[in-house]
Amino acid sequence: MQNRTVFYISDRTGITAEVLGQALISQFEKVSFKEVTIPFIDNESKLDAVINKVNQAAEDDGARP
Repeated sequence: MQNRTVFYISDRTGITAEVLGQALISQFEKVSFKEVTIPFIDNESKLDAVINKVNQAAEDDGARP
């Protein structure tokens, strides 16, 4: 089974992004997803930290999130 990381990034709580994302990834039964929610990204320094996390996940998984 293929493993992928999914990031839900939001400037608020991220609940809407999670619900939509879960509906979308449910279509891929042969893929195992690690879901990461990162809420309250409302400035550039927080965004830079998220970019680093996404890039690290890409390296760790061997595939783009």
